[in-house]
Amino acid sequence: MKTVLIALSISLGLFYSTDTLAQTPALKEKMSVTDRMAKARAAKAEKKINPPVGNPEKASPADYKAPIDKVLKGPNGEVVHDGERGGKFYINRNGNKTYLSSNQ
Repeated sequence: MKTVLIALSISLGLFYSTDTLAQTPALKEKMSVTDRMAKARAAKAEKKINPPVGNPEKASPADYKAPIDKVLKGPNGEVVHDGERGGKFYINRNGNKTYLSSNQ
């Protein structure tokens, strides 16, 4: 019974892997270096004209709903949060999480 299940799982795995390989899109034609550079310059100019609103990469304290540890404070009096996996962190002035070491 085990050998039948193993053979079935191997055959299904091979079937799915060959099925996904058959559906890969055709490769694009290579662009010349000058075309790629022109495209990059145009994208950079567009970004300079229409800059993105805010900075989506930076975190803000409103983004985090972690429980607050009222006993600990950060180095400058920041509120310390409990992380999902048990770590403790605070939000620094740049808007990033800064984790406290385990011995604090």
